Amino acid sequence: MKRPERLPPDDPREWMNRARSNLALAKNRVAEAYLEDLCFEAQQAA
Repeated sequence: MKRPERLPPDDPREWMNRARSNLALAKNRVAEAYLEDLCFEAQQAA
């Protein structure tokens, strides 16, 4: 999957890009990551 184009912070599409990024981080289970950090990323995506 390619990286999305970076848009100005006030563009609603950038908020969606950030939500997708947070969700991708939350789905990426890394053994060294704290569960709380994964939950935070999932919450940010929502």
